[in-house]
Amino acid sequence: MPYIIAKRIVFLSLILYFFVFAPQAFAGFGITPPHVKTIKPIFPGSHYEQTITLLRSSAEEDLEAIIKVNAPNIAKWISLDKGEVFDLPKNELKIPMVVRVDVPSDAEIGNYQGYINIQVSPKGQNTGGGVAIALGARVDIDLNITNESFFDFTIRKFDIPDIEMLSKPWSWRIFSQFFYRIKAEISVKNTGNVKVAPSKAILEVYDLNKEKLLETGVDKKIPKVEPFQTKTVAASFPTKLPAGQYWGKIKVYRDQEVVYKDETIFLINPPGTLNSKLGFLPWLMLTGIIVVLAIAIFVLIKIKIWRYIFAVIFAISWPLRLLCRILRSIWRSLNKQFWLKMHQKAMKYQKESQPDKDNKK
Repeated sequence: MPYIIAKRIVFLSLILYFFVFAPQAFAGFGITPPHVKTIKPIFPGSHYEQTITLLRSSAEEDLEAIIKVNAPNIAKWISLDKGEVFDLPKNELKIPMVVRVDVPSDAEIGNYQGYINIQVSPKGQNTGGGVAIALGARVDIDLNITNESFFDFTIRKFDIPDIEMLSKPWSWRIFSQFFYRIKAEISVKNTGNVKVAPSKAILEVYDLNKEKLLETGVDKKIPKVEPFQTKTVAASFPTKLPAGQYWGKIKVYRDQEVVYKDETIFLINPPGTLNSKLGFLPWLMLTGIIVVLAIAIFVLIKIKIWRYIFAVIFAISWPLRLLCRILRSIWRSLNKQFWLKMHQKAMKYQKESQPDKDNKK
């Protein structure tokens, strides 16, 4: 009996310790995704990044994360944007951690594996002994290195920001074809292991009722996206549309295949509404045009080429001059005949009126 009582006292003491004297444990912890794995194999010498999100169900206190990479063959390839030790601040349930992989250019073709250990504990807490209050997670590493190219991408979304019409002199055609443009912002996710871009994008602009097609533009020079990266690139289309609201329908191509299509409404504002800045390029272009014209005039004057130009114009204009001479000759002939007939009529009238005057006498 005394033995049973002693066991109960020990059991109750342990419970009392964990609930009263032991440090307070923190809520659940997890990660997503649980791996660093490329969708497609990557090249030697390439760079790859993946974001691992650290999750916890409650954020009532500051925590500390300690990261250890266990991948003997590839540990030097891997780095973390936050370092090996960083804080999980209070009131933040999600903390992103970017894992960067830089594959050496002399890496051998093959599969490489390992894992990353993540240990989380209250900030300043020593987890080396005593009560095990630290939580942890494991991120598996699985990398395939290849020398084969994989070309692929997906379109995540697109949008057309509002623009404004250009004021003079930028509204002149020589400038507007470069600077008065509709820009479609396209979010491209490169799922291949080489730089990639859509082969082309076609934008159709309709009126507000989607009844009348107003313009169609094609852009085949869309910027490329690095392997395994997601980036918003711009497709640019010249326009002559006045201010107003329009619908833009876009088609994005991979070679001859349409991989994405969508539509959105956008607004073209009157000049000065958005206070958009064109930058220095229009002024640089205007300066270049003025300089080229000035140089051309100076050269023409310097080499006295005007007389040669006049001689060339005089030589090639002989059909026009011949036509002018013919027309002038015809005019003179018609004019002469006209006045000759007028003279004959006058003489005839004078002769007819002369007998009447004699009779009256």
